[in-house]
Amino acid sequence: MQQTFNILGKKYRIQSRLSSEEIEKINKEIVYHLRNLAMEYPALDKMDALVLCIIELKEKIIDMEKRGKKEMEKMEKIKKKIIFLEKKVLEELKILTKCSLML
Repeated sequence: MQQTFNILGKKYRIQSRLSSEEIEKINKEIVYHLRNLAMEYPALDKMDALVLCIIELKEKIIDMEKRGKKEMEKMEKIKKKIIFLEKKVLEELKILTKCSLML
């Protein structure tokens, strides 16, 4: 779906799978972020502000990727532990079954 962004007085048309509401949210976040940068660094021109915005957003993406990787590692450990416990339970069941058959 074709969407329109209005950033710093310029319109941008993009193709996106996101909904109009999601695009509007992104647009507002970018404008908000750029305004904060402009207040924090009044001497920045628009291009420098956009570059800083991109760098900060990329930092967030990398942080999220790291957290995702850690979560996947945790899930893998949990999965291995479950498989280990499942094997132990099955072994105990076999032992108990043999014992009950002997009685």
